[in-house]
Amino acid sequence: MARQQTADVEQVDTNDRIASVLEQLAAQAPVQEIGYGHPKFQDRLREEGFMDAFAAPVYQNGKEAVARGLTPETIARAPQLKPGTYLGGKVEVAHDHHGRVHLRYPHAKVTDRMRFQAVASSFDDLVGKIWAEMHAA
Repeated sequence: MARQQTADVEQVDTNDRIASVLEQLAAQAPVQEIGYGHPKFQDRLREEGFMDAFAAPVYQNGKEAVARGLTPETIARAPQLKPGTYLGGKVEVAHDHHGRVHLRYPHAKVTDRMRFQAVASSFDDLVGKIWAEMHAA
């Protein structure tokens, strides 16, 4: 009986030593760096909207609009805007032969940009107002 207890004590002691060695190895292990190509990083980019895109290219005064940070409604509606003049003639929506949507409004001067803030405070707001006016007509 004493021999079995000695073997059990030795086994417990060995297990404790193995556990302490593994803890030391884990403490010395380098921290995993999640880089751009890592799936977790890519998932985070998708969640934050970096991979969002319009169904067709949308241009705002000649510059391509970026879908990042916009609401899903705006991302879906912007490529579907119909050509015409909206918001009291202040905004023109046009389509070109490549299927791109162009939103044009005066913006060259500081006063133009300041006046336009009264029309729409953001791109989401602009597309929402055009969408509402398009469907009201």
